[in-house]
Amino acid sequence: MESDNRISAWVLLVAGVSGFLASFILTIDEFKVLKDSEFTPSCNINASVNCKSVMLSDQAEVFGFSNSLIGIATFAIMIAISVALFMKVSFPKLFWQLLVSGTALAVVFCHWLAFQTIFEIGALCPYCMVSWVATLLVLSVGLRELLEIKKESVKDEGGSEAVETIARWMLPIHILWATILVGAAFLGL
Repeated sequence: MESDNRISAWVLLVAGVSGFLASFILTIDEFKVLKDSEFTPSCNINASVNCKSVMLSDQAEVFGFSNSLIGIATFAIMIAISVALFMKVSFPKLFWQLLVSGTALAVVFCHWLAFQTIFEIGALCPYCMVSWVATLLVLSVGLRELLEIKKESVKDEGGSEAVETIARWMLPIHILWATILVGAAFLGL
């Protein structure tokens, strides 16, 4: 159980830091593009991998402000949660249920954004793709923690083993899912 919590903490830390950095860099580049329309962001590689096309689209501001600002806030929270996990803070079941619910909505949003970048905008943003993957990793951690709580309440050994097996496969499945998502984005262009 102790090593499982450390795995969750490490995965959440990696997801939080990578998502935060990607969102932060994207936000800075967006401010620079808004200030100087001739500015070329570091993530502009070619016509297909082109952050500027994505950041100037309507889809980049779904809620009236840059989507990357949502990433900065939420991934900073994930970093704080990972630090708490390293300090052996135990969160209640409701906390993980709320985290999974919010992250599931974020995953749906990421998939919608992926669809938009591939089929509507016609360009990919590497920083956005990092955020997509990080969001899936956060979902994996939340589900894994809920499974650990469930395992403690299961009375029979067979049920406990089943929950443990599902928990063990949670991270590899989400990594595969993220790989398919990013791979499909490249193939879709």
